[in-house]
Amino acid sequence: MTAERVLFRLVQVNAGILLLALPCALLPFAWMDAVHRDMLGMGELANVAITRYMARSLSLVYGMHGVLLWAVTRNWERYRDAVPFLARLHIALGAALFAVDLDAGLPWWWVASEGPGLIGYGLLVLAVNRRARASVAG
Repeated sequence: MTAERVLFRLVQVNAGILLLALPCALLPFAWMDAVHRDMLGMGELANVAITRYMARSLSLVYGMHGVLLWAVTRNWERYRDAVPFLARLHIALGAALFAVDLDAGLPWWWVASEGPGLIGYGLLVLAVNRRARASVAG
């Protein structure tokens, strides 16, 4: 598989993962609480307006980001040059989320996976992008 194809697939898979957040905006609050309490072991989820708003709006923002990346893959030739910029945004978001996760006191496995995972993804995309560009130029 060429580096260009790997790059395309990386963006496509990221879009698919992010799109999984869209239905979560519609989850009943009791389900969100059960995940928070039982699956994550983080106690009862506060049933207040800001918590309900933040949980649902964050799912919608992640989903919107997935739609954007999906659109990039649907018209690859037109939007291909935006991929390195999007990778840098992932790196910046990863660094910011790492700081937020630490400040929020989230479990170690959350802190160790969310921000660093986004940073790693962004760095991988940049590396594959360089390789794809080198193969076109060379």
